[in-house]
Amino acid sequence: MPDQDLAKALTEHCSMRAERHLSTCMIRLHGEFDLSCEERFQDELGATLDSEIETLVLDLRGLGFIDSTGLRMLVQLDNLAKQDGFDFAVLCGNGFVRRALRETGLDGILPVVDPSGAVPASESAI
Repeated sequence: MPDQDLAKALTEHCSMRAERHLSTCMIRLHGEFDLSCEERFQDELGATLDSEIETLVLDLRGLGFIDSTGLRMLVQLDNLAKQDGFDFAVLCGNGFVRRALRETGLDGILPVVDPSGAVPASESAI
């Protein structure tokens, strides 16, 4: 399968770009990840992921907002990765999304990495 680079509007306020190279897929989200884009995100994710994917990286650095629906989707993706046996990582910088992960304790549960590739210690226990 050739490399793919597909951008899709999930809603007026959220977009997704899937970049695939060999067995790795990076999905970059931009805008606001909330209830309004859940169904479309699941549809696009289903079309993007296949049995050839060994690593999925979800890049949240382009998000300015994430609600409980978006956080739930992250947990569901983590569970799917464990069930289906592919590697999963959440790429997250600083800002609102990082605070949301910290305040909910998800930074200690999800495989969060920062842009340098380092795995930050969970800050939710502080």
